[in-house]
Amino acid sequence: VKSGNAVTVLTYLHGVKESMDSIEQLNKEAMDIDLIELRTLKPLDMETIRDSLQRTNKLCILDESTRSGGVGATISSRVCEEMFDLLDAPVIRLAMDDTPVPYASSMEKVVVKRSTDLIEGVMKLCTSRI
Repeated sequence: VKSGNAVTVLTYLHGVKESMDSIEQLNKEAMDIDLIELRTLKPLDMETIRDSLQRTNKLCILDESTRSGGVGATISSRVCEEMFDLLDAPVIRLAMDDTPVPYASSMEKVVVKRSTDLIEGVMKLCTSRI
């Protein structure tokens, strides 16, 4: 969706909108993300992920599922197994806590990760020693 060099961000569905919302703020911090929208999860486009990681060497996964057993966990596992040498830092997974998703939209906003969470994750990858 967007090419950058600081951090690779993988996401899908609503995460794409949240990622797009964060780009302006990240650019102000001189951090450009390489945003990849996962249009299919099986097969997973590992070649696109590899090409991006060769530029950024950092990965942040914005996931709509839970932390345990979610899509992000599977992607993180595959990246660590197949592309570990490309990573300069551990993969950051921004996923829901292992709790039921509330029905009320006001409560859902607290559980589902948003653009502010992505900005914080990218900043952590780029500025601190992990």
